[in-house]
Amino acid sequence: MEMAIVMAREAQMDWIIHLDTDELLHPAGAREYSLRRLLADVDESVDTVIFPNYESAIESDDIRDPFTEVSMFKKNYDHVAKETYFGLYKEATRGNPNYFLTYGNGKSAARVQDHLRPNGAHRWNNYMKTPKEIKFEDAAVLHYTYTKFSDLTSRRDRCGCKPTKEDVKRCFMLEFDRAAFIIASTATEEEMRTWYKDRVVWTDKELTLKLIRRGLLTRIYAPMIIIQGLRESNVFSDALAAVGKSPSDTPSASVSLSPQQNNSTLQSRVGQSMDVTGRRLLTLQEELAPPPLSPPSLEDEIFL
Repeated sequence: MEMAIVMAREAQMDWIIHLDTDELLHPAGAREYSLRRLLADVDESVDTVIFPNYESAIESDDIRDPFTEVSMFKKNYDHVAKETYFGLYKEATRGNPNYFLTYGNGKSAARVQDHLRPNGAHRWNNYMKTPKEIKFEDAAVLHYTYTKFSDLTSRRDRCGCKPTKEDVKRCFMLEFDRAAFIIASTATEEEMRTWYKDRVVWTDKELTLKLIRRGLLTRIYAPMIIIQGLRESNVFSDALAAVGKSPSDTPSASVSLSPQQNNSTLQSRVGQSMDVTGRRLLTLQEELAPPPLSPPSLEDEIFL
């Protein structure tokens, strides 16, 4: 991410944000549903902005393309009334460890500036000052988590932990991820399918309608319509084809560098950008980067 900051500065980017491949930005509240407009309207004194995350709530166990098939999401604690959140917590959780299956502390975008640094995947910081941070009241990150049944086995296949409650703590920070790994490692496919339907898929229509009416669940169609339109107009295939071209096929006024040279150059620039503040860092006590955190639980109600 340090390299990404250098690249953003060289490209004269105004903002930078860390998103995973199962996430989309939802610039609700902005004119023309524009992320560019949303960020342009942020006061110049603000250094970072938090996008609370919404979590996908799938309604079938045969999703193939989450971005174009999923329209229902569970809203973040920051975007719902406290009384509603805790009053319907057990119904919304449906026996799972937490309100969200995975993280609940959102993602942050940072204004590209001197001394910017990543502070984990969820926040940004600055080597020389405490950033001024605000939280969007409407915009959100849409997190499409466990949207496909195969997500159970893919997580299992990426980890070498033993399927025990103690050992999985080495690989997974969140309770649902741990439970999913254990079930994927010990159950038959039929048992996994049943567990997946009970824990992930929203099949109770009455409960779904109730939570939509109370504001915990919401329908968001804009991203799926945009993705479908881009796909039908061949934007994605054209972009992939362009990436696949050799340097000689692409006109350029600059000298092409090999991947090794590019990597070496970027690392050198990162080192140069950090050199000025490197000595200062030795005297600073940095806070730990915030990990993926679960949303508030019932035990947290008295503190909020």
